Amino acid sequence: MGSATSSRSRASWLALLSAFTAGVGLGFLAHEYREVIVANPGIIGLTLLVVFAAGYLIRLAVRALRRAGSRVDTILAEELEKKPSPRPR
Repeated sequence: MGSATSSRSRASWLALLSAFTAGVGLGFLAHEYREVIVANPGIIGLTLLVVFAAGYLIRLAVRALRRAGSRVDTILAEELEKKPSPRPR
């Protein structure tokens, strides 16, 4: 279980680093193209809506995959318990 915890913390750390990097990049672009952003607020709003919707869908997909994975783990654990021992008793 130790490796699962470390891989989750590593994944969390990498996700935070990626979010920070994306934020810095978007901040730089916003600074460079300030006039364009101010001139087109509707398109920026729609873009933000699409980004948040995509993030929400990704979150739902991850939750569904985790639930499916835990169900598969439960089924495998039950099946392995039912298996007879390879050594005679």
